[in-house]
Amino acid sequence: MEDQITITVKRAKDLLGQKKFLAKIAELGVEIKLENNNVNLTSENAMNMSLVKNAIMAFNRGFDPKTSLLLLDDDYDLSIINVGDYASSQKRQIELIGRVIGSRGMIKKRLSVATSCYIKISGKTISIIGAYENIELAVSAVEMLLNGAKHDSVFLSIDRRKLEKYENGRYS
Repeated sequence: MEDQITITVKRAKDLLGQKKFLAKIAELGVEIKLENNNVNLTSENAMNMSLVKNAIMAFNRGFDPKTSLLLLDDDYDLSIINVGDYASSQKRQIELIGRVIGSRGMIKKRLSVATSCYIKISGKTISIIGAYENIELAVSAVEMLLNGAKHDSVFLSIDRRKLEKYENGRYS
């Protein structure tokens, strides 16, 4: 089976220099051919190709190779939130992204630590990589911020949900 991903020209050039990243992908039996900024994937294994596709999409969104490779483990997932779904004007989208980033990046950093997820903001999208049980928490928190919730309320919600998981024996 075959698939194709279009990535930015800059990330396509960067991808060529990522020997460890490409070697790890090759171990999964997925062949990559780069034509300009199109990444062509070929594999006999649909699951592995899906994992590799997510890793390349994450790399394209600005995640470093090591973080992107987490997606080769099927316990991890990538979620991409389009800020345009929360505001139509460019000015409002910039304001919403600013709410997620916070002063000197502190809100984004706190979100990342509180949810044990990696968060990247690129253009009008917010990308999140994390283990399944954590990524839903991070996505929910980001969506709360995009919908106008106060920062303190978002972090209290994260703490409450983590406590509920712990009390129900689901927290690791």
